[in-house]
Amino acid sequence: MAILSIEKTTAAILEKFRNLSEFETRKIVFWYDGEQTAGEEDLTHIREALGEQGIRMHILNGNSFATKKLLEHEDTTSSYLIYSAQPEPDYEKNWLLDIQLYSERFENSRISDIKAEIGIEGYDLDPFLGANQKFFSNKRRALGFKKFYEPAWREEDCIRGILAVLSNTSAPDVREITKSVLMDSLHEDENTLWEQVAKFDLTERFWEIVRKQFGYYQESPTLKKLFLSLLITHIDRHATLSLGHLEQFVNTKRQGNECELFISGWMHHARDSDRFDCYCTDLLMEQEKKLEKELTSIVNNERIEGYLNPEAPDIFDKSIIRKIVSTLSDGGQDYEKYLSWIEARKTKHYYLEFEDIYAALVSAIELIRLAEQCEEEKILASTPHELFRTYTDRYYLLDYQYRKFYSSYDKTSDKDILKTHIREIVERQYLHITQKIQMKWTDLITAQDRTTWGVELIESQEQFYAAHVDKIISRNDRDKVAVIISDAMRYEVAVELKENLNKNTNGTCELTSMAGCLPSYTKLGMAALLPHSTLEFQKDHILVDGMNSDNIDNREKILTKTREESIALRFKDLRDLRRDEARERIRGKRVIYIYHNKIDDTGDNQPSEDEVFKAADETIQEIEDMVNRLVNSLNISNIIITADHGFLYTRDALEDIDVIDVSGFDKDRFISSNKRFIISTEKTDLLNTHRFLMDYVSDAQNPLYLYTPYADLRFKMAGGGRNFVHGGLSFQEIAIPVLLYNHKTLTDLDKKGIEYGKVGITLIGQTRKITNNPFKITIFQTENVTEKRGLLKCRIALYDYSGARVSDEKVILADKTADDPKQRTMVITLTMDSKIKNGIYTLKAIDEDVKATFRDVLEIPVEVDILITDDF
Repeated sequence: MAILSIEKTTAAILEKFRNLSEFETRKIVFWYDGEQTAGEEDLTHIREALGEQGIRMHILNGNSFATKKLLEHEDTTSSYLIYSAQPEPDYEKNWLLDIQLYSERFENSRISDIKAEIGIEGYDLDPFLGANQKFFSNKRRALGFKKFYEPAWREEDCIRGILAVLSNTSAPDVREITKSVLMDSLHEDENTLWEQVAKFDLTERFWEIVRKQFGYYQESPTLKKLFLSLLITHIDRHATLSLGHLEQFVNTKRQGNECELFISGWMHHARDSDRFDCYCTDLLMEQEKKLEKELTSIVNNERIEGYLNPEAPDIFDKSIIRKIVSTLSDGGQDYEKYLSWIEARKTKHYYLEFEDIYAALVSAIELIRLAEQCEEEKILASTPHELFRTYTDRYYLLDYQYRKFYSSYDKTSDKDILKTHIREIVERQYLHITQKIQMKWTDLITAQDRTTWGVELIESQEQFYAAHVDKIISRNDRDKVAVIISDAMRYEVAVELKENLNKNTNGTCELTSMAGCLPSYTKLGMAALLPHSTLEFQKDHILVDGMNSDNIDNREKILTKTREESIALRFKDLRDLRRDEARERIRGKRVIYIYHNKIDDTGDNQPSEDEVFKAADETIQEIEDMVNRLVNSLNISNIIITADHGFLYTRDALEDIDVIDVSGFDKDRFISSNKRFIISTEKTDLLNTHRFLMDYVSDAQNPLYLYTPYADLRFKMAGGGRNFVHGGLSFQEIAIPVLLYNHKTLTDLDKKGIEYGKVGITLIGQTRKITNNPFKITIFQTENVTEKRGLLKCRIALYDYSGARVSDEKVILADKTADDPKQRTMVITLTMDSKIKNGIYTLKAIDEDVKATFRDVLEIPVEVDILITDDF
């Protein structure tokens, strides 16, 4: 067994030889190493060190006579270390006693060796060291303990130090030790750290410190019961529930703060929270889901307000979700309450796990509420213009919430909770109200008694180039404009894109709309967005001033004919170019048309049509990325984003009653057709169908007539999907967005008085003195969230002068849009460390966005002045 510190031991031996008295000519030092603290390597090291000083080493091993002869006759001048691996013999059996009486003694017991290595003074800890020699016999363990040791430590502190070494923690902190042990396994026979604790007979000492720290008292404690007690204590602290027999697992109230700090710190830990979640799930599932059934039974008999605040286990989120689903299914209409429940869970631990379900519920609630409001208010518009404006002002939200519901619904892996009732309600309400709006639209269009298509007082898609592109280019001879045309990007998608651009860039956005061309399909829509005097149908092609507009190359020719410094590019091609290549590609160009095709490409393909909402989400992100590239890398500050047409889509297939038979048509006279339109030279009347005379030039001998079904009906035709369609005149198809983006510098925004960045927070209603633990603070969101001023998500806690956190950490989500200050306050409860001392601390909130320029969003000194500063 090696000496803990051979250097220190060697130095101590050499010290014995350092000073000779006036009567000494040499030193003889006896070392009886009865505990055999020195191994062979240690003795070799000592021998070499002594030799360098001219001191000899002699091994005493049953050779007392030879040793006596050596020291008193053969070598009477050299200094000697006499080493024996045996205990010192009794006086009457010690043949070298006479020599020892005038020699020095060196002692190196295991305890003294440990003390020398660690730096322990005095004898108070000798019994402890003696009882734990097995632990200190390993040099690595002893050095680990030394790293933690402080001179004022008593036995309990030393126990924590040993447990810290065994559990591989960074400090002898009970919370860290306990967490490290629990992280390994809740089953003692599988826990390697627990095996080490047991190996050194420290299991009872472990439970002693756990009892003192967390108030955990069980006759037969186990790691699993400890975790369960901490979880149930957390529930009891934050809920007003009658826990029944589970009350036995609630730890003593006096240590409640410590329990909360421990459980909160673990569940919110970036790296370790997964293990916490796994344990929670295991506890709920074992014994045929006994605990899950008990907790479910408890919460089912309580009001949701009684358990909005416990963060774990996930049973509370599941219960809230089930309650909202069942209430909505039963016709509940307390929508603000349901939304407030979801809002309360946003800062809780399991929110991210259920985020898609919650988001789907929010969209469902908003859609149902808006549908009911529309039903109650009735659709009162008296002209197509008025109803068109109502759609772009408000009714588009029905399509938006419908899309957002399915975007979230499709992402969640647990669809069953939404599938049976909520999805059916969403489908039913959406179809019911949108069909009412569409039928009103049909009635108003029919009442116009117009032979050609158009909406009075609404800008036509054919006016796009003159009204928007040419307006920018004509201002001077320098300005450039990029036009991004996203195939089938309907109005409500553009609204979300506008919000994202306002929030995530320095630019400002203005969203207007145009009435799309009929039929609302790609060829005509793309042609209408080009500069032109006339549009002409020639078989299956659209000619723009006599030029074919079918592809990118032809469209570029049409653009350059009007303005030579023009170019047409595929979105993907431009995206894939390196910056220098892209700059070279558009050098000298003032009009840059960029064609994007994600939504239409997805929806028009029957196997993928149900992914059209996912495609819409991707479109928003891709265009935002392109805007950033155009602005930051290609120096284009004017960008217009529009579409050729929109689309109709419902998740459920239509009934046969929604399909119009076209067998009466002469199909040989069709110029073009799909499920939403027919262009034909035949003039006929068809039930539930609009007919318009097309005012485009045609190579046909007869006039062209456009037929499109009322509302969202489809023509009965083979091929393609029936859920995703376009070509008709529903708002979803012909309300064409025009998003005008202008890049600004921050100086520009300041000059215009546009506030940007993120909202701020501050502390209100406080004396800046904390007298209780836990304590409550009131946070005020200083501004409301706007298009350019985003929300703030941060974490708040109490810190000491060294920057160490001395409380738990809570999430603040400052996302209120209300102008009323009273609606922008929130109350946060923080729990301090039980060892905190009275004094001055800092209440600090840190932005969760690691890219934020200034992450410390709140920093306020506060005084802690509590009567009792610990739980013990």
